[in-house]
Amino acid sequence: MEIKNYLEEIVIRIANDLIDKDKDFCKCNKCRLDVITYSLNRLRPKYASSLTGHALTAVDIESDQVQAEVTVQILRAIEQVKEHPNH
Repeated sequence: MEIKNYLEEIVIRIANDLIDKDKDFCKCNKCRLDVITYSLNRLRPKYASSLTGHALTAVDIESDQVQAEVTVQILRAIEQVKEHPNH
């Protein structure tokens, strides 16, 4: 069994979806990664290491509350990176 932060997959998926829909956002890999890391650094991680933990965490991250928190944080990150691009 391995240790895994399940929030990473969710943040990457939602960030890419939101970035693709934002016509004013730079689509380069650097800006995408900045949004993802900015978001992950501001969200509480969802780590699991056991089979039971993996199952419970997988269910938890699909909740509407977690999805909403992730989306709000990613939208903040997108605005931050738009205002201060790292290139």
